[in-house]
Amino acid sequence: MTKIFASDFDGTLHFWDCEEDFIVSPADTQAILDFQEQGGLFGVCTGRPLHGLTKQIDEAPGLGFSFDFYITLSGAAIFDKDRQLIWNKTIPREAVEELYRVCTPLSTSPELAFVCSANDWWAFKRDPMWPQVRVVSSFDEIEGPFYGYGMENDTLEIAQQAADMVNERFAGVAHAYLNKASIDVVPDGCSKGTGLAHVAELLGATLTGGIGDSFNDLPLLQAADVSYTFKDDASASLHEHATLLVDSAAEALADFSGR
Repeated sequence: MTKIFASDFDGTLHFWDCEEDFIVSPADTQAILDFQEQGGLFGVCTGRPLHGLTKQIDEAPGLGFSFDFYITLSGAAIFDKDRQLIWNKTIPREAVEELYRVCTPLSTSPELAFVCSANDWWAFKRDPMWPQVRVVSSFDEIEGPFYGYGMENDTLEIAQQAADMVNERFAGVAHAYLNKASIDVVPDGCSKGTGLAHVAELLGATLTGGIGDSFNDLPLLQAADVSYTFKDDASASLHEHATLLVDSAAEALADFSGR
């Protein structure tokens, strides 16, 4: 049996308000190592581009384990354990420019709305919280291929408004997912769920598991054979689609390992 487990990163494995000197908690790290030692494959399933993740996890203190696969940009680009691209889908450049033009006025900070291109994020202003984002002065400086667009909003209601607009105006080209009070826009037909399905097929999974904490993780939970979300830090809409409610990724992996 080949078991594959995909985990969201921000808010599931990595917590920005954590004051400890680690990216992923020691308890979660040990659970991942134990799962891999038993022959399981553990990967990340994130809205970030690859560089936006690896730049952080490769720096001190770094991870205490290695990912077996990377589902990035909410399923638009998938990489193997060696970070080689194994599947992707893009958005035409003209559509991304239009996305930026019509969505950015709804952003909390228009200069920090970002474009996902190749393995990177691009924006028009430096954000100390996201040093991975590359700063440009015009779209002419951004090299394709283009995978998506993202922005933060002041409220969940504004984020929902932006997502609805994208899904109506760009139907068949791009799709927007809520990520708390922000949106992630990816190529139409892509999601964290389709990302898990592609990985399962490519790696020959016989049982899949998934865990996440936010609205954009819903497709992941729906696609996984066994799904998990948090008792206290996830919305009721995720609770309805989870096999089990847990307090940590370590608890989810302990349950999944026994199946």
